[in-house]
Amino acid sequence: MDKEIWKEIIGIIPDTELIVIIKNLNIKIKGFRELNAKNISTSKKIVTVQLINNFEKIIKYYNKLNIKPLNSDKQISSEDIRGVGKEKLITLYEDGLNLHFIFGALLSSEKTEHHNIAKDFKVLILNKYKKNNLADIEMSNANEPSGNAQNFKVNVKKIEKKLDEYKKKNQAITKELNTLSKKYKEDIRVLTESNNVLKKELKIEKEKSKKSEKKILEINSELLLYNKQLKEAQELLSNTNEVASSIEEAQNLFSEILILGDPQNEITDNLKKKGLNVVNTRDILQISNTDFIKSFREIWILSFLVPAQYKRSIKIKKNQSINDFKDFKVLREELERRMNK
Repeated sequence: MDKEIWKEIIGIIPDTELIVIIKNLNIKIKGFRELNAKNISTSKKIVTVQLINNFEKIIKYYNKLNIKPLNSDKQISSEDIRGVGKEKLITLYEDGLNLHFIFGALLSSEKTEHHNIAKDFKVLILNKYKKNNLADIEMSNANEPSGNAQNFKVNVKKIEKKLDEYKKKNQAITKELNTLSKKYKEDIRVLTESNNVLKKELKIEKEKSKKSEKKILEINSELLLYNKQLKEAQELLSNTNEVASSIEEAQNLFSEILILGDPQNEITDNLKKKGLNVVNTRDILQISNTDFIKSFREIWILSFLVPAQYKRSIKIKKNQSINDFKDFKVLREELERRMNK
């Protein structure tokens, strides 16, 4: 660490900034309970010694800089300062960035090249302002009535340049507005003429529309009558289909059922008329191994009427359903259930 150059840097820190830095780094100054604007000037030597003794905190402080120069809207970090050339560092200073920030950022770096830049920059800025030390530069600029005079001139030139740019842009915009104004007036004229033509065409179309509306009313009246007749015909057809469907459903309800054994009951006799097939016990042996018995989906065997040896002789297919009824009561309940589905 080059203590002499750090002492010089600490010496050019403005009093108000120095108080803030000491508070932020939580450095205690011997003999002073608290530093303020009144006692800071008399304690500069003690403060400098204490800051040098807390060198690691100083390095850490300048390593994490994130500040905005007085005459700039852009935040600048320590890395930003280290990444520019010596001439650019002059510009940063003239834009309002204090010298202690520039030197602090360079000398707090771990890289020797940044330390060398700091030395070269010091020579450059002393020559530029024709001063012997950094304090004289800061003192000279502090005594100027409106800040850095050279910086003021630079800002004036920048403002004048901006004004010229705005004048040129204003002239271009004015020219463009005049062109647009002419085009707008021409467009209005064309649109007005087109509008008049459209009004005439609209009037003609309205007259045609009235005639068409009358014709449409007549057609709609005919359609209403036709729809009424069609609806009546559809209702009649629907009723006819429902009757036919009911008849067909009643006929088909028992057409796929074959009852083996005739209970000779009024219920089964009536259902024979609706398609129910019933085979007398004496006829079972004759049909037991024929295609007739295999043509039904369900086979109902009345065990109370069909002997066991007859049952064994019946040959059925795998997909046929077999229901075995042990008495007439169970048979009657199943028939009623099927009819009431």
